[in-house]
Amino acid sequence: MGPVNTRIVRRSCALYEGWQEPYGTNFTYQEYLKFDQPLAWLKATGVIAGLALFIGVLQQRQVRSLLQPLLPQPGSGPSEQTMNEGWFSCELVGTAVDGRKVQGLIRDQGDPGNRATVKFVCESALSLALQTDELPGGPTRGGILTPATGLGDVLAKRLRRAGMTLDVNPSRHPVD
Repeated sequence: MGPVNTRIVRRSCALYEGWQEPYGTNFTYQEYLKFDQPLAWLKATGVIAGLALFIGVLQQRQVRSLLQPLLPQPGSGPSEQTMNEGWFSCELVGTAVDGRKVQGLIRDQGDPGNRATVKFVCESALSLALQTDELPGGPTRGGILTPATGLGDVLAKRLRRAGMTLDVNPSRHPVD
């Protein structure tokens, strides 16, 4: 999700800067996939090589047509059990110019693509429909906003009430 998330975070940063609420002059954002030991380097290399090979193969029209019958068809998807047994965990690390670090955690039970995404979308819609006056900038802020700039803490509180873990705590998650 890095290519998408990076653009959203940078858009949020630019909007806040325009509203004189900047993230900071040296703000940067990068996203990584974490692999646990042992052999983290081998796991990372395997994933990158496999993904590159898969993307390269899909560029060939003949191969795509051969793979089409093997791919999930529209309307098919994971079973209820698979969706319920899935989970995701996203660790966030912020480092200030002076070296201070803050860690965050986003975690939820259920398949990320089918359960968590639905939760994000529904709670966002409910935030817009039921709590307009509490949104960042109130009902007058408009344009092409991001979740942070358009929904902010209203969405975060709704997601917590819906069972999702959203935690920012500099002491709870030790930084390597």
